Amino acid sequence: MLERMPVRMIVCWLTPIGQAHRITMALHAMMDDTRALHGCVGCSVSTRIRDQGVVRYVEEWQTEEDLRHRLRSSGFISVASLMEYATKPPRVEFALPGGTRGLDFVEEVQRTRH
Repeated sequence: MLERMPVRMIVCWLTPIGQAHRITMALHAMMDDTRALHGCVGCSVSTRIRDQGVVRYVEEWQTEEDLRHRLRSSGFISVASLMEYATKPPRVEFALPGGTRGLDFVEEVQRTRH
C-alpha cells in the first residue's frame, strides 16, 4: 500500500528585518488554531535573518479538500494579510497530488466557494 504524501502550502517572503520577528510571532500565535483544524497534519514557521528577514511558513494537510477548506477560512485571510509586509511578492506554492500550483490555486478555490 502506498503512503499518501500530505498536501502542503508553503509561503516564503522577504521582509524588513524589523518586521520578521513580528510576522513570526503572529504566525506562531495562529499555529495552535491551525493545528486543531480537521485534516491538519502540521505547520511550522522559520526565519533567516541577514540583510533582510526571510520568513518561511508551511502547512501540511491530509487531503487537497482539507487545504481548500483552509483557503476559504478567515485563518487564511490572516496569513495572507501578513504577506503585505513583504518587500517583494512572496513565493506561494501548493504541493498537490496533481502537481505544484501557485497563487492561481487560491483564486480558483475562492471562485468555487460552496
